[in-house]
Amino acid sequence: MKLKDKVALITGASKGIGKGIAERYALEGATVVLASRSEDLLAALQKKIQADGGQSAYCLIDVRNADSIQSAVDYTVEKFGKLDIMVNNAGISMVHPSETLSVENWTRTMETDLFGVFYGCQAAGRQMLKQDRGGCIINLSSMYGSVAAPMRAAYCTSKAGVNMLTKVLAVEWADRHIRINGIAPGYIKTELVGELIANGTLPAAALEKRTPQGRLGEVEDVLGAAVFLASDESLFITGSTVTMDGGWSAYGYL
Repeated sequence: MKLKDKVALITGASKGIGKGIAERYALEGATVVLASRSEDLLAALQKKIQADGGQSAYCLIDVRNADSIQSAVDYTVEKFGKLDIMVNNAGISMVHPSETLSVENWTRTMETDLFGVFYGCQAAGRQMLKQDRGGCIINLSSMYGSVAAPMRAAYCTSKAGVNMLTKVLAVEWADRHIRINGIAPGYIKTELVGELIANGTLPAAALEKRTPQGRLGEVEDVLGAAVFLASDESLFITGSTVTMDGGWSAYGYL
């Protein structure tokens, strides 16, 4: 078990990539604290993890609120005595023509996808700086943090910010035993992507054709990197963001 005796807090854990990471971490021996706004989904996931022999708890959280994230970190430490791994996974999509993008949708994207990651890093960092062992923070970014796409001004900007935030904090806290890295997926078949495909926002066939590997990613494709970056096998890796997009970002043709 690569994460035996570790304690991990995961935001956006009720579904998609966050849920997959929580389940895999538990299988790897970590105690996982599940955090999102969906109590029913969190309770069901906790029950499943415990039925499979893992240790888990959950708390409600709004990542747009710094106090809410701080409370989740405090809850984790009060219940399990420490915080070894923080996964800032919660996020939203935003696809809209830039000339009519509302202030409300711009702000909502930034508050969720960028501010929420900073609040998570800050709250976790405060705790980890008090621990002799330090800790590990993983930020979920996107391939759209490094490549541009039409109608994604808010989303691309927020994820580019996550990439730079990951570097800055990694450099700032490196000598205090805190590692910070990012994971930048491409199109992964989550509930969110499924909804966007179903309502016509995302054309699945075109996306598969555009991806060099010829397919959309599965949640399972992300989990190996999430475990590796949280484990002691990656102790000399910090300030890096791993792109996992089937070759999308490397491909220069449409």
